[in-house]
Parts: sequence; structure tokens; C-alpha cells
Amino acid sequence: MTPRRKLSQGHLFVSRSTRKPTSWPRPSTFREALTSRRAARARPRPETSGVEKKRVWLSATAIESMKRCPRCFWLEKHEGIRQPEGIVSRLANRFDAVIKKYFDLYRPNGEVPPMIAGRVEGKLQYPFQEKYWYNLDDRYGYYGKLDECLVTNNGRYTPVDHKTASSDPTTKELIPAYQYQLDSYAFLLEHNGRPTTGIGHLIYFFPGHGEKLHQGFPMEISVKTLTTNPQNVLPQIKKAIAVLEGPLPRPHPECQFCAYVDRVKKFS
Repeated sequence: MTPRRKLSQGHLFVSRSTRKPTSWPRPSTFREALTSRRAARARPRPETSGVEKKRVWLSATAIESMKRCPRCFWLEKHEGIRQPEGIVSRLANRFDAVIKKYFDLYRPNGEVPPMIAGRVEGKLQYPFQEKYWYNLDDRYGYYGKLDECLVTNNGRYTPVDHKTASSDPTTKELIPAYQYQLDSYAFLLEHNGRPTTGIGHLIYFFPGHGEKLHQGFPMEISVKTLTTNPQNVLPQIKKAIAVLEGPLPRPHPECQFCAYVDRVKKFS
């Protein structure tokens, strides 16, 4: 009879004869053990069939990164190497969270906040769906995270994006990335069974002037309505995929990060 050893009270008895046999002799020295481990690592591992590769998720932010510098975009997605981040103010993020909580107060009643009443059509989506996803194929997908969404009486959806500004944005030229952002939201809504109104809103919040700041800091609100073009999104996604499927791109001539790396090469 094969001897058994009791591990501890409450555990099963384990037979030594049930140990998995090794396919090579047990190493007797540390050197032999180290050599054996290295050999095991070097053995080619069979590929697991039927397992889907990890999907690469793209977004409006990723597309803008690709436009600024395809090389930095490629390195981030392939190698996880991101551009260094400088000093960033978190005030905008905190301000955005406060605005969303304020909007949530009016959501269940089918109303819009007084600050935008009469400037937009529809009511706040209830319940609100923030994230939307779209699978392009087995390898790539696209997603977006809305700040807000309005629904009209005829069941059409209008994406809304909150923006903070330092001054009145109506006096400034529209940032192209903002247009693509709304286009992207409309694209995702359409591909998730939510027909859109063909427009999107940018709601700007910026500080106003006041002589009694001790009674409250005045904030100005400006609503800018844009025509959305969801058909412009897929071509940009395909461009981004083409960059990722190709070799490492050359440094972009206007990319400050690529220029910095190229200049310090001589010191390395």
C-alpha cells in the first residue's frame, strides 16, 4: 500500500503516487535546476485555438491623437508608451461632475435644467446611458462616453457635450475636435439603435464678471448647436486602423515629443 501523509486536520489525505510525473529527470543541483527552467521557457508553446485576441478599443480621443502624431498613437496602442503628461488642472473634471449631478436632479421629472430651458429641444434621457460600444470586427472596436443626451418627443436622440471655457466661446473659432466628438457620439447612437436628430449641442460654462463675488461666483452658459455628420467617423477609424496595422510611422514634423526625443539622441 502506498503511504499517505495527513496534511492537516480537515484536509484530505494525498497519495504520493498521485503526483504528476515529470518528463525529465529531477535536477540534483541548483545549476541543473536553473538550466532546466531556462529550457522550459525556451520551448515553443502551442497557440490556443478558438481564443479571441484582445480587442483594441478606439475612441474620439484616440482618433485625435492619431491626427496629431501617428507615431505616438502607434506606440501607445502597441507598446503602452504614452506621451508624458505635464501639470494638468483637475478643475474641469470636478466642474463636470458637479454639472452632471445638477442635471440628474431634473432627469426623473422629464425636465431640462432652467439654465438651458428654451435653448434646446427635448428632455433629458432617463435612465441615462453614458457609454456606447460598437464592434468593427474581431480585432477592433469603437466606444464613446457621453456627457448628456436629449430625447425629443418623436424618439430621436441629440448628443450633448459639456465644455468649460475661460471666456465667451462665441467669439472664438470652433475647435475641430469638438465637431468630431459630436459626430462620434451620433455615430455610436445610430449604431446602437438610437436614431439621432442630426444635431448636437456644446454647452459651454465660463466665468462671468461680478461685483459681489462673496454672494456667489457668476457663471455664464452658452449653447452652441452643430450639425452632426456620423458618416465622417468610419473613414477616420479606418485610417487609425491602417496606422496600427502598419510599421512604426516616422516622427511627425510638428510633434514636440518626437522632436524632443530626436534632439536628445546624441546625448544617449
